[in-house]
Amino acid sequence: MDTKAIMDLAMSLAGQRRMPEDCETYVPSADVRRVLCGIDADVGMLLAARSLGYDLVLAHHPLGGRAALGILKVFERHATNLERAGVPRKAALAAVRRMQAEHAPAVHRQNYDHLPSIARLLGFPLMNVHNPCDEIGRRVMDETIRKAVKRTAKVSDAIAALNRLPECANALTKIDVRMGRAANPLGRWVVLHGAGTNGGYHVAKAAYENGLDTVFYIHVDTGHLKRIQDEFGKRRKNLIVTGHVASDSIGINVLVRALRERGVEVACVSGIVEP
Repeated sequence: MDTKAIMDLAMSLAGQRRMPEDCETYVPSADVRRVLCGIDADVGMLLAARSLGYDLVLAHHPLGGRAALGILKVFERHATNLERAGVPRKAALAAVRRMQAEHAPAVHRQNYDHLPSIARLLGFPLMNVHNPCDEIGRRVMDETIRKAVKRTAKVSDAIAALNRLPECANALTKIDVRMGRAANPLGRWVVLHGAGTNGGYHVAKAAYENGLDTVFYIHVDTGHLKRIQDEFGKRRKNLIVTGHVASDSIGINVLVRALRERGVEVACVSGIVEP
């Protein structure tokens, strides 16, 4: 396979026709047979891959370039997920705009060419696939909960369903109830994943204020968590955090399996929790 075929495969698995803004092939390759795959990548991983005879470093998170800068656009997928759960479009878009404004300075200040420039200097193939894998993971998590719970389900029932996914079962970080209680009714719920990064306070607020009782995030910033707890902690709302590497691994492993089925050798490192 070549790097374009790998990106096309990821998009196909996610049901996407256009490459999301948080994905990029920094150094392409026309012949990929052995892949070193990780959630993150750095210079050491590039050098290790080269010395061990791999053809490509395939990372999940953006490594710089247009993908790192384009992630603000991907945040808009939170609005899609909120709308799907019944949040009015105006409220969903307003939450995303606030989120984008908060993240924009950090995105703007980063050194976007650090790792890509070293990959070019080494002439070593490098790419990242972010949103397609996250969207696959979101769908798996959503379908897993939906198939397992009834209208009268408790938060603990949804957690038990997710814990049957091998990535969640095998991860060192366990699913955590960051607000609410496992014994609380699950109520109306939404998995907010597959949109660049967690929606933090703004996206959770839009969910809770528009009839949702339980939000599933894969991670949450401490400062945003406190704001959520202070505002909604006494309203019988629930915030469940499923774990970053475990949740990312769900979608990544779907792509890894598909590559292996096509004869590509894939070694998983840098946090990927394999089944």
